[in-house]
Amino acid sequence: MKSPHSIYAILLFLGISTLLQAQNDPLLQGFHWRNIGPANQGGRIVDIEALETDFTKVWIATGSGGVWHSKNAGTTWEPIFDDYETASIGDIAVYQKDPSHIWVGTGESNNRNSVSWGNGIYKSTDGGESFQNMGLKETHQISRVIIHPDDPDVVYTAALGHLWGYSGTRGLFKTTDGGQTWTKLTKGLPDDGKTGAIDLVMDPQDPNTLYVAMYHRLRQPWHFHSGGGQGGIYKSTNGGKSWTKLSKGLPPGETGRIGLAIYRKNPKVLMALIEAEQTDDLGKPGSGVYRSEDGGKSWTYVNTYNNRPFYYSQIRINPNDDQRVYVLTTRFMVSEDGGKTLRNGSEDEEVHGDFHAMWLDPNYKDRYYLGADKGVSITHDHGQAFTLLDNLPIAQFYRIGLDMREPYYVYGGMQDNGMYGVASFSRDARGILNDDNWKLHWGDGMSVAVDPGNWRKVYTQSENGSTNRYDPLTYQRERITPNYTNISNWEEKIPTEKIKEGTAFRFNWNAPMQMSPFDPDILYLGGNHILKSNNGGQSWRIISPDLSTNDPQKTQEGKSGGITLDNTGAEIHCAATMIGLSPIDRQVIWVGTDDGNVQITRDGGQHWTNVRARVPNVPGGIWVSRVEASHFSPSRAYLSFDGHRSDQNQPWLFVTDDFGQTWTSLSANLPENEVIRVVREDHQNPDLLFIGTETGVFYTLDRGASWSRCMPNLPTVSVYDLKIHPRDKDLVAGTHGRSLWIMDDISPLQQLTTEVQKEPIWLFEQRPATLWENTSRGGQRGHFWFGGENPATFQNTSSKARARTRNEAWISYYAAEELEAPLILEIHHPNGRHVRIDTLSSTPGIHRYSWDLMFEPEALTAAEQAKAREVLEELSAQYANRSLERAAERFDQADTPLQQRRALSGLVEEGFLPASYGVPEAGPGIYWLTLRSGSMTSQQSLEVREDPILKK
Repeated sequence: MKSPHSIYAILLFLGISTLLQAQNDPLLQGFHWRNIGPANQGGRIVDIEALETDFTKVWIATGSGGVWHSKNAGTTWEPIFDDYETASIGDIAVYQKDPSHIWVGTGESNNRNSVSWGNGIYKSTDGGESFQNMGLKETHQISRVIIHPDDPDVVYTAALGHLWGYSGTRGLFKTTDGGQTWTKLTKGLPDDGKTGAIDLVMDPQDPNTLYVAMYHRLRQPWHFHSGGGQGGIYKSTNGGKSWTKLSKGLPPGETGRIGLAIYRKNPKVLMALIEAEQTDDLGKPGSGVYRSEDGGKSWTYVNTYNNRPFYYSQIRINPNDDQRVYVLTTRFMVSEDGGKTLRNGSEDEEVHGDFHAMWLDPNYKDRYYLGADKGVSITHDHGQAFTLLDNLPIAQFYRIGLDMREPYYVYGGMQDNGMYGVASFSRDARGILNDDNWKLHWGDGMSVAVDPGNWRKVYTQSENGSTNRYDPLTYQRERITPNYTNISNWEEKIPTEKIKEGTAFRFNWNAPMQMSPFDPDILYLGGNHILKSNNGGQSWRIISPDLSTNDPQKTQEGKSGGITLDNTGAEIHCAATMIGLSPIDRQVIWVGTDDGNVQITRDGGQHWTNVRARVPNVPGGIWVSRVEASHFSPSRAYLSFDGHRSDQNQPWLFVTDDFGQTWTSLSANLPENEVIRVVREDHQNPDLLFIGTETGVFYTLDRGASWSRCMPNLPTVSVYDLKIHPRDKDLVAGTHGRSLWIMDDISPLQQLTTEVQKEPIWLFEQRPATLWENTSRGGQRGHFWFGGENPATFQNTSSKARARTRNEAWISYYAAEELEAPLILEIHHPNGRHVRIDTLSSTPGIHRYSWDLMFEPEALTAAEQAKAREVLEELSAQYANRSLERAAERFDQADTPLQQRRALSGLVEEGFLPASYGVPEAGPGIYWLTLRSGSMTSQQSLEVREDPILKK
């Protein structure tokens, strides 16, 4: 009989299972991913829609965290797009006359280096309960979706096409049958395979009149180009059948990204934010803000302001006042005179910059939602004061690290939100609250490493190799970035001409930093050269030559951006992306680069060998996403490539057992268009591997021969990093769009060897259970808050508003196949007087039995039962309390002594009944477990320990 794991692998290989089905691997039924946040830092919002008749009904689209809906103006949120094939969203549209009709265009249209991509457009006709893909799968990035105001089956979609190449489909599309068929609108519009549609507005009084902005852009790992000759603004008056390019008063040459807005009360008034040749002269049309008051026939150049157009270029008109204009860029700019003058609408910096989305209430001109890289805010007084809705766990993590405190903390670097420290567990019944987490520093947070013997030594990074040492106790930060003053041997290693040019060092946007597994004071930092510090970053030495291709066409700095030059470091190329340090042999170091090289040294950096040419069937120049040195053999390493930056989406994963001389592919049954972000080898089981991909997590129990999704309740999201906690055996995922997730205690997978899988039943070695103390961060505080999920072994007993918790113990076991005899678990107290016996599920797979730490009690005597009823009646007469009524009901309905005593537990806790009425509970100690089915048995022990905080 095939195991549930092997059956699942066959289904995946045959392509039978959809993503939804793939999340339900039967082997993993005992596992659960829990989201720990954070939520207080926000994440990139790309669109906001609300009901025009009720602003409290609001939907948001995130750059890489799916779609969320609130029925109460953001007090609480529900994700409604978790289980589809992408989490990258470009735009959403809600049919105002019937909001059960929702359209989602996937693929974020902001052009930064870290954006993900989509797979077409989705439709819901049940208010977001379910969505169906309606095509346009090769558009990759959809910038705008507009529904006809009187017919939800008539929809226009503006698509940009692939960001990293000219493949795929781009332009403006229309459906009149609810997405069953799509027509590309080309008459009068550019159709050159390079120019896509970036924005679209519809005349609110005449739905046959539309304006579309066309845009040509291409990103490469070392360069970005924005602008083209066929860009510009086009108008149609016949529902898109034909189009005319608008030109009077507009820039005559190449244009780049363009944002459009139309005035609700008078659609003759239009605004545009146009990327063009920069000028400071309003008499010569160039980059900036334009206004038309005649339906686009002519335009007036009103303002030269246009900050970083490739990333923003959003403009809005207040629906009740056409002189109120909003320009969304790094700053939120507001005009009260039709765009002629602009003021900073977020000058006090209480609202984070980098704005991408806005929804203005048509019924109240001072209310609007505002979306940025730091989430979504709302104002009711036209921006005098904002409320940040910091209850959305949509952080975009790049890299993560773990410390060894108990409970441990997760550190992670995020897109535009710096470096965060996040608790993996909170003793608060509400969960892991925002005040459990904090920002270490600003920037785009990247790599992080923590001294395993001293949690106060945290090494962090922001973009392009900027490195720090940080103390979480005192919050002190010291910069330790390598430079000419603290690199001891740069004159020996760097050619004189490079020193004179200032081009000696190049660091990728996400430069790798690693701590030695042998000595936490030894750090490695990767640029085009590898640098090593023996003293925690106080000084550095160069230990390699330039390990990249050093291609002069890919190392030219400062020339990226196209029409508008823009290079903040994201296009620095020909540098290391990954460092893999052998945990067995300190002399073995692996390095992967963004231009495709795979380098190894076996003598600590004295000599290096590029083994890239020995990797089969991977085109040259493909980005190395991870090199993972094995924990079991110094000659073994795992290697993954991420080709999406070369417009090639497929899984490339390899293993070597001879220091890179030969490589074997491990990608056999992975989805053909999957992209691998990270590979992790388990620390204890050489056959257990995990990969983080563009859509989630996969795992293998046979060292890559077959893969299965590791997604029990993990939403579809790009997983940039994975770490296994060496003590707690938790698998921690850093997602780029849905914050941090933990799969608690993967030790059963570590122990599930081939031999164990042959056993009909099996009790694993159990992780100790902890009797965590309880705390509370305050009483009832309403519903506007976020609480990351605590482990299932520490749960609240009632509503989240009650700070009452219980501790439980997980007992993990395995069943190979459905059993004929019942599966029985016996838990024996070491004193021999108490036992707990339960019948367990025996469906094939790994299970976790949740033991409430209680034993089977003796039955209450008749006198004790009478006394309990008397106390219940007396208290009920004194207090009108529903909990007392429930306790009495449970007591009368109880079928077993255990149920009867549980019903009285509250009375025992409060001292109304003596302790003898309670249930025997497990305290610290060793308990003995026996699993049996018929004549088959398996035995183990379980340690229950006190909270480690009590030992301090």
